[in-house]
Amino acid sequence: MKKSIIALIILSIFCFASVVSAANPFSDVPANHWAYGAVNKLVKAGIIDGNGGAFKGEQTLTRYEVAQMVAKAIAKEEKADAENRALIEKLAKEFASELNTLGVRVAELEKNQGNQGPLKIDGWFRYAYENAAVSTSAATYFTNNSLSSDKVRNRDEIWLNIANKFDGTTRFEGSIQTETASDDATGTMHLKKAFMAYQAGQVEIAAGRFFPNIGKGTLLSAPLFDGTRISYSNPTISASAYAVYMAGQKLNYRIADLQYNFSNNLNVTMSYMADKQKNYYNDAAVGFEYKAPAGITLTGEYAANRSTLAKAASGLSNPYAYYIRAKYKGANPFAPGSTGVWVQYEKAVNGFDLMGDASPGAWATPYNWSAPSGGGYANDVKGVCFGVERTLAQRLILTTTYNPLKSFDGNTDKKLISAQVWYLF
Repeated sequence: MKKSIIALIILSIFCFASVVSAANPFSDVPANHWAYGAVNKLVKAGIIDGNGGAFKGEQTLTRYEVAQMVAKAIAKEEKADAENRALIEKLAKEFASELNTLGVRVAELEKNQGNQGPLKIDGWFRYAYENAAVSTSAATYFTNNSLSSDKVRNRDEIWLNIANKFDGTTRFEGSIQTETASDDATGTMHLKKAFMAYQAGQVEIAAGRFFPNIGKGTLLSAPLFDGTRISYSNPTISASAYAVYMAGQKLNYRIADLQYNFSNNLNVTMSYMADKQKNYYNDAAVGFEYKAPAGITLTGEYAANRSTLAKAASGLSNPYAYYIRAKYKGANPFAPGSTGVWVQYEKAVNGFDLMGDASPGAWATPYNWSAPSGGGYANDVKGVCFGVERTLAQRLILTTTYNPLKSFDGNTDKKLISAQVWYLF
């Protein structure tokens, strides 16, 4: 009797342990599991950062750790060729439960109809508070919108991304943004991006409306560009060239971007942008990003604009702009409590960025902060900026910035204080 009871207890423990192991995202993935080879291939292709995912190719990982790496691959899936996309989808199926725990939604790929790929919809809601010094360039924006001298505004924004893969070689991407502000209750809606792309091996050809993001953001990171793009990528080099027209500016642009990956921790970029007449932009830039030990990332870029109006506005033969940023860790939207802090020094002569097309992430200055293009303003500014970001709950992030900036000559205040709450969906 006792033996039977002991045997039953042992059997129950064994069964319970088996169930827990099957459901436990922290259980080890066996050393001979096919996922290791798949992840290693994606690391070599530059789609997954092997160091950032603690993958060294010689140690076992938990299912949760592998899922974290798969989540990163899903976020960069558009940069993968057809073979690697299929590999990412296979990994997504295998680790669907763990990805769900991380907050990454994976489409049921096996339910695709015909050759049509999964339709993906995501985006964010953002509430923003902005306080800009009245004497800054932003005062012009506020005044033009009947805000008198009011320097404070609140904004609500919804950004929706739509993507669909049709047959492994063709795909569609689109983005729609709608926004209301304390000074404009009627709101605005913009089609930020909408293009079709065809991929042949490592080359992709696309046409439609784009959101070019070149270099490290000093030249351009703005939507509403209509035209064509051709791009090429492999694990070491990625390059893109655009022939586009920006809605609202009546300017034709030629844009080129090249990135070279020396390693998973270091890449260098070279970029070029010019309008057809080279009146506003005739820019070239070189930038870098280095992931240093202890969770520190260094980013920087130097650029020069030799266009006619840039020279006239600055009085220089080589109008320039540059910034360097040091960031410690970061806010992971699926890891509540995760935090990032950064400090940046930036400097740009008057006339460098006449249309305000720089990245708001790299150049978060008052002018154009709320403009439809969503661009930053690398123009007539210098100083040190500070930022903090923290994940309050899954998908909920708070970011705050303090930018006590001055004009290039130091005589004009260009301060901006902002706080934003993001909810990702």
